[in-house]
Amino acid sequence: MPTVQPTMQSFRISDALRCTLLNAPRGPNLACPRECLSGESRQRQSALLWKNAVLQPKDRVALARWSGIRLGGLVSARTRSGNRAWEIDGFYLTGRHNDSTTNYNGRPDSPVLSDSDSLELLEQLIMAVGWRFAERVFLRLPVDDPALKLARRSGFFSCFTETLLEGYGGRAADPANNSARPGLADPAIPGGSAAAELRPRLPQDEYALFQLFCASAPAKVREALGLTFDQWRDAREPHFGKNPGGSRQSGVQDWVIECKDRIVGWVGINAQRSGVDAEVEIMVHPDYPEALPQLMTVALARPGRQRWLTPDYQETVGQRLHRCGFREVAQYTMLVKLVATPALCHGMAPVEA
Repeated sequence: MPTVQPTMQSFRISDALRCTLLNAPRGPNLACPRECLSGESRQRQSALLWKNAVLQPKDRVALARWSGIRLGGLVSARTRSGNRAWEIDGFYLTGRHNDSTTNYNGRPDSPVLSDSDSLELLEQLIMAVGWRFAERVFLRLPVDDPALKLARRSGFFSCFTETLLEGYGGRAADPANNSARPGLADPAIPGGSAAAELRPRLPQDEYALFQLFCASAPAKVREALGLTFDQWRDAREPHFGKNPGGSRQSGVQDWVIECKDRIVGWVGINAQRSGVDAEVEIMVHPDYPEALPQLMTVALARPGRQRWLTPDYQETVGQRLHRCGFREVAQYTMLVKLVATPALCHGMAPVEA
């Protein structure tokens, strides 16, 4: 029988229909975007993929590799909070987590991508987002996943690891109650009680949060997420950083601790994800460690199931959560690739009349 040569192309409406008929992709999504960590169902992920294939938005790219009528691999990426930063949110390589002679239904006729084919698929995606002026491409993978080797071969490097912790809140009073707001008059914060204030984040606090990030994150992380304010703002994950003006999204609460006109701590509570009651992130200035228990008290006051995705440089946060009964769910490696974007140079060239 003649060998079917695999082909690579942008994901189109016809591909979405073909995948629907074939119930593809059948394999796991190797990428771990934030919504997957919150328990979003596989059906919802597939529905979003088909929707984007039909609408073809400018902030999303998807490539498919076909072997005849069978899908060999699919990779997709979307912007984070701005067009300088993209994230791979779909990474399907048929057969890589199974025996190479069978597909996910146990039949021996499923195409299995070689490492070179998989690498080409990933590199073609990087090239496509580069033409859309991406400067950074992020990819979150489970720690020790075999796909890490493939990602590193295509130029990704690890910037930090993350631990996903899950537990239940409701261990403190409601922060909306003024009598239960521990940061309003706490003399433990340097500068005295009159200088410390716990308040909701305001739109004009955005640059101060960038300064807090620069003070609290290691140099390697700052290089990966952005050395300038614009780069950092674009690289923030959409659930906390999508609105460029700094305004809060529906379902998101942000609290900051301000001391002497300087923001020394921030906590974000996102209650709009499916599968979990709240996602929480936190930043604290290293010179103001007393702000950490106050902000965690605010977050843990919210009843219901919570998930905290803590980077490895926030060891104290993880230790406090363990003491509160939170359990470790998974560990991830955050990778980033710096992309050389094409430079457009206007000029004149002779042409024949």
